Amino acid sequence: MSTYFNGPEFHGMAAGGSISHNPGMGDRMMRELAPFLKAEGVDIDDPNADFTEAEFHAAMEKAQEEYNRRLFTPVGAHRGLALGKLRSFSVALVEGDIRTAEAVVASLPSDPEDFSPSVAQVTGAAMDLLGEWFTDDVHGPKLGGVMAPKWSAKKSRAVARDILALAHKGRVVDSLDRLIASNSGRPVLEGSMLAVAAAVARLAKRNKVSEQQFVDELMPLDGYPEPVAGTYGPADRVVQDVQAVQDDSASEQDLPEWLGGSSTTGQAAGAAADPQGVDERMDEVEKTVYEMPLYRRFRDWLAETYDDVDEDSEVFDIAHLLFCIAVSTRTDIDEPEGIDDLLDVLESFGADGQEESEKTDGESPSTVIFLDSIEALDNYLRFRIDTDETPERWSAARARVEVASMRTDPLPSALMATVEANALNEEELAQPLPHNRLVAGVAGILEWIGESRQVTGTGRVKRADIAEAAGKFGINAVGVASNARYEDGVNYARSADEVPVLEAMWAVMQSAEIIEITGTKVRPAGAADQWRSGEVSADTALPVIGAFIYERLLDVVNLVPGEDFAAPAITIAQRLIEIITPDSAPERPELDIDEERAERLSTLLADELQELAELGLLKADGDTVTVEPVYRRIVAGAGLMLLAGPAE
Repeated sequence: MSTYFNGPEFHGMAAGGSISHNPGMGDRMMRELAPFLKAEGVDIDDPNADFTEAEFHAAMEKAQEEYNRRLFTPVGAHRGLALGKLRSFSVALVEGDIRTAEAVVASLPSDPEDFSPSVAQVTGAAMDLLGEWFTDDVHGPKLGGVMAPKWSAKKSRAVARDILALAHKGRVVDSLDRLIASNSGRPVLEGSMLAVAAAVARLAKRNKVSEQQFVDELMPLDGYPEPVAGTYGPADRVVQDVQAVQDDSASEQDLPEWLGGSSTTGQAAGAAADPQGVDERMDEVEKTVYEMPLYRRFRDWLAETYDDVDEDSEVFDIAHLLFCIAVSTRTDIDEPEGIDDLLDVLESFGADGQEESEKTDGESPSTVIFLDSIEALDNYLRFRIDTDETPERWSAARARVEVASMRTDPLPSALMATVEANALNEEELAQPLPHNRLVAGVAGILEWIGESRQVTGTGRVKRADIAEAAGKFGINAVGVASNARYEDGVNYARSADEVPVLEAMWAVMQSAEIIEITGTKVRPAGAADQWRSGEVSADTALPVIGAFIYERLLDVVNLVPGEDFAAPAITIAQRLIEIITPDSAPERPELDIDEERAERLSTLLADELQELAELGLLKADGDTVTVEPVYRRIVAGAGLMLLAGPAE
């Protein structure tokens, strides 16, 4: 027999607990893996076989990959059975029949049975559907920004979010092993089923058909053979107890019905809540909130920060709502770690609101609660950042809240989906970026600087050097003492800040530590060596180019007359998503912007898009502007940064 199994390493692993004995299980598993191991050159049935530990581990890794692939790939009758479970779950969940959806999940055995697919088979079928739909030229663009539906098990809903993000990137099927290793089987099962249900709801609405019609069309059951008794023998593995699973799901914290949620332990389905009991419970929560020192300190901070509002203002109402939700769900928000738990509760409102909006027009009450609570939570985190001894603990939480606030708005949601869908893999990130004038310009600037060069007292390129420095980026500019103008394709500038491309890249190069300014000299900085050749990896160059695009678009917003930042920023972000994904861009929002400002913005934006095209970052063909795939992520990211508002 193998020298490895007889060796001290194997016995040491067994003695240390790395290998445990479960009577019958090891033999059965090894019998199932034996053909796959043999295909990799390791024959465990041959008493004369001789292989090393390294050879065995390498073969075992490949054998388990193939074993798992087949385990999660139902064929024949069981493919039809798995699709049937996904159809039933999706339609029930979309229609609000949570009990039926939970029953579908609970009905799945660990091992396949003659007339029932296994947990693995349903998971695999779900991942296949998501991989197919999200990469489809017709369906994929319609799935931008789709959210994970509300579900009692928080971990399963979190996995559903991960699965949807991976599906947007086209990597959901290849990520199955990693998802299971990180989360175990049941959250991945429920997460994959939730993701399918979310996609069914979105595509049914976009295709203007019912959910049942949609599953009949894209998840048909005809064509699969009928299951046959005796196909599978009795399962050797222990099947998870259904009641234990139901008890575990019910233990997950959910918002009580008197704050707009559903009780998992209260009345039977359809029974009305007792109004007197609701009032009593709400009184108890409000009393607790009013007595909280943290809440009183927060209100005092709000009063100082919003010194022009009275105590009846909405800013205090939504703060009260936020603390009531936190208390009612037993969420501790006195530490940053509790913010994620509270966000999960609030996002259930966002998911409910999205589901309601799929069925009816207008803003749903759930969406109102979500948006108000998110606004209050942002105020609360600002309060903690202002008053806490270690404010950096709260900054990361605030960033997560900002992302969450965008998930229910069609425009930022579409931009976020575009960012996720256009992520580059490691091989693509390592490749040199296609030639453009910015990358070439940085290399030219570094050569021009040499070891150091004189700059102005404000750290800008000197007037006499404007022509040469701007020329590195292909910009025709000349420094003049007066009469600044743009004439015959030449920018006559009194200062470098009147040459927009040079000014923006100069700032970005400092932020990226490509150059540094000390006193009145500019020198190459730590990252300079990566740029000197002009051949820079996408991983290095894209963040710099993305920052440049944002700076240029921000300049457009600032040049529009008026104090309102939001309307120009939303207009630009909307134009960007229409350029990147013209077939799936959300409808243009109605904005309060007068005709004069709108015309000025339109002219400025058209000029800027043309400039970006000339720099090699966009493509312009007449009035049609497109984005190369490698730049889509950073262009969408620039739009998201604009929507986040001006830097504080």
